[in-house]
Amino acid sequence: MVEERGTSLVEILVVLGAFAALFVIAVPGLTRARARVEASAARQAFAASHALARQIAAQYGRLSYLHVDPQSNRFWVTSDTSNSPGRVAIDTIGPIVRVDDRFAGVTLEGTARTFCFDPRGLATARGACGLPNATVVFRAGSVADTVTISRLGRLLKR
Repeated sequence: MVEERGTSLVEILVVLGAFAALFVIAVPGLTRARARVEASAARQAFAASHALARQIAAQYGRLSYLHVDPQSNRFWVTSDTSNSPGRVAIDTIGPIVRVDDRFAGVTLEGTARTFCFDPRGLATARGACGLPNATVVFRAGSVADTVTISRLGRLLKR
């Protein structure tokens, strides 16, 4: 009797079927995991911009602003950078973060507003700024990562 080595077509089809079943089970979980990572990364970038706005205000003793624009899906920091008394020069500090360009499939939700920080790095209602206590949501599909800016200007993760 001669033994034949190798695999039969049926064995190959069984193995491919098992791989297909594992793939079908794993893909939705991987998609949700990626969405969680992207939404979390967007929230962390927002937290960094928030910290930058507070730091710039305290470091230079001037008002700084954190702008949130959900319609254009972006946020950024500006501050008065003039060194002359009585003169105002508002410049963008750091990048303008376009959420959908930088974080795959993430959108920014909330009300369009500007958060202002005084020279102590605390939230202020000077000028066109209202006191915070607002929620910003970063959504990727069914996954959402939420932050709240308190009345004192602190960032709280929810």
